[in-house]
Amino acid sequence: MMNINKTSELLNTLLSQTDKKSEKKIYNCFIRTLSSLNNKDLTEVKLNLIQEKLSSLNLNTVTENRKKIYRQKLSEFKVFLKNEFSFTSAKYYTEIWIIYGMIFGTGIGISIGTAIVAGLGTSIGLSIGTGVGMVIGMVYGARKDAEAKRLGRVI
Repeated sequence: MMNINKTSELLNTLLSQTDKKSEKKIYNCFIRTLSSLNNKDLTEVKLNLIQEKLSSLNLNTVTENRKKIYRQKLSEFKVFLKNEFSFTSAKYYTEIWIIYGMIFGTGIGISIGTAIVAGLGTSIGLSIGTGVGMVIGMVYGARKDAEAKRLGRVI
């Protein structure tokens, strides 16, 4: 069974064996996630769930196309941590809510812009709505990130 320390050792070994910058980035991200988990005060039950998940990822069997496979495994592991323990990465909510703000702001801006002036209002509404929506989304996301950090859910 793979535990956090064994997985970190494996990833550090792979990190030392590669020269590809993009591959190193994935390994470093995985290692940071694992070390952050190691620093948390996790219960025995949570540690067992994490160990089972790490074992199910079969990280030590990958031989070809490591970059693609390890990126998928890292993504799968982060989704597991989010779903199982509500752990998120730094700025997770900010990134998501900026996008939502842009989407809703664009829609509202275009609606208001066309209601005010038929031709020019669309472009004005689009730019103002997108900007305002993005700022509102960023503020809301930052508040959610601060709350997650306060609750100790950021890895």
